[in-house]
Amino acid sequence: MIRPMKGAGRTLAAAGLAAAAAGAWAAETPKTMRLADGLEMAYLERGTGEPAIVFVHCGNCQMGVWRETLDAFDDSHRVVAMDLPGHGRSGAARESWTIESLGADVAALVEHLELPKVMLVGNSLGGPVSLEAARRLGPKRVAAVVAVDTLQNVEAEWPEESWRKLLEAYRRDFASTCDELMLGLLPKDAPAETRERMDRETCDNDPKAFLGLFQTLRTYDQAAALRNAGVPVRAINSTAYPTAVEANRKHSPSFDVVLMEGVGHYPQVERPAEFQEHLRKLIESVASAR
Repeated sequence: MIRPMKGAGRTLAAAGLAAAAAGAWAAETPKTMRLADGLEMAYLERGTGEPAIVFVHCGNCQMGVWRETLDAFDDSHRVVAMDLPGHGRSGAARESWTIESLGADVAALVEHLELPKVMLVGNSLGGPVSLEAARRLGPKRVAAVVAVDTLQNVEAEWPEESWRKLLEAYRRDFASTCDELMLGLLPKDAPAETRERMDRETCDNDPKAFLGLFQTLRTYDQAAALRNAGVPVRAINSTAYPTAVEANRKHSPSFDVVLMEGVGHYPQVERPAEFQEHLRKLIESVASAR
């Protein structure tokens, strides 16, 4: 469920537009599938055309972050987005939470929908999750993975001290820590409506599930995941953090990146038209190379 807007000082016009957009999206009833462990996963699917594009959201997010992208591509492709388990309208009654298991969930959805050829597009956490799904589905089924502001340097290590500090903050006060982190990933000059949008569509996930997942993130081997994906990997990244192209190419020679200046962690929300144009070109380039 999309939670009510927090904060004050919004104009009536902005409030009305935001409510209308959120209401239209919320009114679109998702379908559900039952995963192998019995958990239900909510998803949306629309359109026709190959490859199907499967959109995987960021951690602490939900499928609504892909709203504009689904609208832009459903006239030419079959498009799919889900609430990952532990997020949004999907179930959270699972004891073990890992990136690998979320990748298996995405792969299970592709199998459930009998999609013959897919492009996996993952924002933040969704990037590694998409790599795991690609490894399971194989190159005959996955045309490519497109990482969105993620996989900047798969060889980088998360310092234990900073990881532990954030973990303890989540444990003390999940809601406030999550809000501060997720909104802090926007540029300082991001419009108020973008901040309000991301405030609505983040941090409604299950705290216990996220804490279980968070405890595994520091030791997750992104380099191995990139090596083992077995498919072309591209990225659409912000310039806020440098992308180490050569380091990543040691693990996947196909890796390449398109850089967007002046955006934060959610380019598909912050500058949707520009993001969509980059994604269209990547889809075309992958298709022409096969």
